[in-house]
Amino acid sequence: MLLHNFSHAKELMRVAKNMDIQINILTENEAREYISFILDKYNPWKTEGHLSISDDAGKLSTDDKEFSFSLSMKNVPAFIFFEQNHINKNNVIVVERAQEISILMENSHGMEYFISDKHGTYLIAVNWYSIEFIGDIALN
Repeated sequence: MLLHNFSHAKELMRVAKNMDIQINILTENEAREYISFILDKYNPWKTEGHLSISDDAGKLSTDDKEFSFSLSMKNVPAFIFFEQNHINKNNVIVVERAQEISILMENSHGMEYFISDKHGTYLIAVNWYSIEFIGDIALN
């Protein structure tokens, strides 16, 4: 898959390789289907700009928890996608061990992103101010 030079997916793949974190990227068609599935299921308020799910979502402070919240997740594959602009359109990264997301992001440039699992049992939105979550997940 050809990625834009400034795509978040390209950055995460570079960092993951340097840190020996296992990640994969979905094909463009797989990514398009997955993103549509998650957005249709949860209807997040904002999918561009400051990503946001809803007032009903649980919230944590990004300043306090961005680099540790994933440690409370099950250590199964997690799917990450971004604002669907021309740079990050139809890019989905699969992190094989969800608990490694925070360390991956700590070593990457700043970005906003959504996280879910293969079945869409939860949705997490990380923006500059808060980590919002809904569905079958509890974060701390």
